[in-house]
Amino acid sequence: MTPQEHAYDWIHSLLGSIITLTNEAERAALIQEYRRAHQSETDRLILQDADVLSEMLVRYQNYDYVMNHKLSALTDSERAELAETERVIDENRFDYYFQPIVNARTGEIFSYEALMRPKSSMKLTPFHILKYAGLVNRLPDIERGTFLNVLGIIDSRKQDFWGRSVFINSIPEARLNAEDFRRVAVLLLKHADTAVVEMTEQSEIDDESLDALKERYQNMGVKMAIDDYGSGYSNAGNLLRYMPNYVKIDRSLLADIQNSPKKRHFVREIIQFCHDNEILALAEGVETEEELHTVILLGADLIQGYFTARPAPEIIESIPEEIRQMIRRFNQEREQGIGQQIYQADCAERILLERLMQTGIKCIVIGANGNGDVTLEGNPNLDTQIRIETGKGFSGKIILENAWLTSIKNKPCIDIGEENDVTLVLTGDNKLDLGGIRVPESAKLTVAGEGRLEISVDAPEYYGIGNGIGLLHGELNFTQSGRITVNARGQNGVAIGSGSGGVIRIQAGQYRLNVQGDVGLGIGSMYSECSLTLHDCDIGMEMSCPRGTAIGSIGRSSNIKIYKTSVKLFLTGIELTGIGTLGGEEAKLELQESSCIINIKGERCAAIAALEGRSETVIRQASVRLTASGKQVLGCGGFCGDTFLSTETADVHITQDTPYEIREYLEHLQTSFAQGQFILTHNQEDVLVYGA
Repeated sequence: MTPQEHAYDWIHSLLGSIITLTNEAERAALIQEYRRAHQSETDRLILQDADVLSEMLVRYQNYDYVMNHKLSALTDSERAELAETERVIDENRFDYYFQPIVNARTGEIFSYEALMRPKSSMKLTPFHILKYAGLVNRLPDIERGTFLNVLGIIDSRKQDFWGRSVFINSIPEARLNAEDFRRVAVLLLKHADTAVVEMTEQSEIDDESLDALKERYQNMGVKMAIDDYGSGYSNAGNLLRYMPNYVKIDRSLLADIQNSPKKRHFVREIIQFCHDNEILALAEGVETEEELHTVILLGADLIQGYFTARPAPEIIESIPEEIRQMIRRFNQEREQGIGQQIYQADCAERILLERLMQTGIKCIVIGANGNGDVTLEGNPNLDTQIRIETGKGFSGKIILENAWLTSIKNKPCIDIGEENDVTLVLTGDNKLDLGGIRVPESAKLTVAGEGRLEISVDAPEYYGIGNGIGLLHGELNFTQSGRITVNARGQNGVAIGSGSGGVIRIQAGQYRLNVQGDVGLGIGSMYSECSLTLHDCDIGMEMSCPRGTAIGSIGRSSNIKIYKTSVKLFLTGIELTGIGTLGGEEAKLELQESSCIINIKGERCAAIAALEGRSETVIRQASVRLTASGKQVLGCGGFCGDTFLSTETADVHITQDTPYEIREYLEHLQTSFAQGQFILTHNQEDVLVYGA
């Protein structure tokens, strides 16, 4: 027997076991057992088809009895409807109507839902189609046809949807075989920015199959929606089982909701839960002005229903203007209601946070009543659950005195307005939780004072002080003498800076940064050129990220100047740079009258470098200790470009512990040593020594 023939023994064994199956429990256990043992991509495809085949075989064990029993109970008219349903499915006789889904704040169309309409003289409804298709085991045909038909419309008429998404109804328990799924996947990948897969919360699908389905959609970049939420057995655990992007609240909860306190309470809890978990809440089946009014006041993000727009074969660009105006008016009313939790500070006011907290205030707006200095006095042990916003054009001081502020999800604790010039004065111990300080491109922030500030952020995309991943931040000036601590955790983000860059001037103070996540940056700009000067400060940082840079940039060149500063960086991950850039073409560093300790561990790392480019480092009157360990690591310089290293009156010791061959690195290394001491130790051997 050849090795290849031996490799297929398990398939023969699997098929033999499938033939003997008698019930669903045995079938599920068998498939799960083989999935654990065979996890290659090819094996997964084989097991997917085996799963479908075994399910069909188990169902057909008692097929004649079950089908005869069900069919014998049908009336003559139902038999005719069944025959017509099979003809419609066989001939793919379906049209699709598109119902707009509307933004609950602006009244603009957010997306569309594609709704099946059978073409038949018997006027069959979608309910009839699903009922009879389920009776004769044709739901997989409906699933395949729906995806291919709607995605085909998107493919040929994408411009007609005005750049908006399209919700496609799915029956997840009607699993497709590998070939059908491949055909659907090709179109889903092509239109991942448009398609949203919508499935009912009560789908009869096991957890393992659901997890596999979710993983596939996530890998494709396709968003998911849960339909009919609240129509049956609904709880948070069941919702989190799906972790969708959208939750459609069932019509049964919205009918006459304005007259039902219990419904309003339940729907409010659903919407709040959605918002807490970064899910958009969609109120489905809104049919009256009163229902629309109520769900908007409760905080729904999206509206769908006959009142805003009926399904139609034409794809409309907008709903009637009078309905849009109504939505905006209701939303303004909601915002005014929220405004009752907003306190507008007067200029030169001293605010006692504990007293304000007792009144239910959640947000302090500074600058609405003119420029001036505002003091916020708190207790370092009391979480006020209050955040701060400043109005456009505000100029003045915000004095934090033992203040503990907490944001709401995805909002900064301190949101600096456009065209602001704000000085944040720190006194005592201050905390910002669940959000940092947003400084937009047109604003300026100066941090001053002798107090301390601790910022804790935990979000998929985060920033401590600066702005978001795809945005520029304004001018950041740090002149304080106290300590700033940033504890940042998430998928992507920066402790001080932003994704697209801006001015950063660190001229004093102590900094303790703890960065964890997938892609992280301590200080700088993630995906733009970084020019940065740090002086007269003390910087300590711990970073644990697969990819990251402590000081500099992730994707572009960096130019860093550090003097009269203490720098201590400790990094662990996979692809890392201490000072410099990961993917940029060039990294320049001037280090003068400073001490610098960098300890870096990973697979492909460098303490000071453009990891994939040209590196230029000048060290004067400084003490430097660089330690790098891992599969492919360097202390100073990158792997692809030339490295220029100049020291003058400096004490530099670089230690590398790595299988990486140093000979190629030394060929690209150009050095200049004047006075002082320089030692490069590679795998416990001193390979380059000056002045020792």
